[in-house]
Amino acid sequence: MNVATFDPILIGSVILMQIGARHLDLELTPFQRQLLKNKVIQGIILFGIIYIPVRDFKKTLLILILIYLIVYVLFNENHNYNLFSKKFLFNSGIINKYDDIKKKYYTNLSKII
Repeated sequence: MNVATFDPILIGSVILMQIGARHLDLELTPFQRQLLKNKVIQGIILFGIIYIPVRDFKKTLLILILIYLIVYVLFNENHNYNLFSKKFLFNSGIINKYDDIKKKYYTNLSKII
């Protein structure tokens, strides 16, 4: 291991953050809780967290866009472009209504004929 890249202070601070974050009890006011639930504020905080190790504005913005696409589009069961089929979501109990395309097709076809 290269001594120039080994930083014991950085490693110690990461360990302290991981341990301390679980046991840290913040007394937030209702306004502060509401502020932290805001999507813009969450984006700014996430941007700051990503920018610290990357140190490049364009790369950080690209990573932030990819995270939002993955979380809010691909893995969001309510979005039209999600990765999961409606049948899987219905069988898992995540959504309540599932209209089978084959059943719709046959009922519409039977109405025509």
